[in-house]
Amino acid sequence: MSREQRLLDRIGGLRADRSPSRYAASAGEDLEALMESIRQHMVHLLNARHGMCETVPDYGLPALSDMIVGRGEHLRRVQDAIRTTIEKYEPRLRRVRVTHHAGEGDDQRLVFRIDAVMVGRSAEHRVWYETSMAPTGELDVSG
Repeated sequence: MSREQRLLDRIGGLRADRSPSRYAASAGEDLEALMESIRQHMVHLLNARHGMCETVPDYGLPALSDMIVGRGEHLRRVQDAIRTTIEKYEPRLRRVRVTHHAGEGDDQRLVFRIDAVMVGRSAEHRVWYETSMAPTGELDVSG
């Protein structure tokens, strides 16, 4: 099985006869699959809020709904919360940097760019993701 997938993705890829599905990894590293696995994990991670997971109370972000309305200092707090959460719970990314970008014509959405180094099996690779936060606090992750 491949390191590009999270454990539950790998388990879900097994058929009833315990043989790998057609998406099993080859001898080489699939960087696109690794990036997509990280993106999917960040969607779950950044949309979880502290206290939602009893076994890991600080998994996810703190409640950010009151930070969406204001700007300035609140933006820095949101950036710091995103960076800290990713650094703690996404070990495949290192040297994480989060920056705010002006939304394209939508003042109701906060857009952040996440630049990081993705740790692959054979090398490190520079990657970026973009998050878009709706007024409801839900984050979408692309990249």
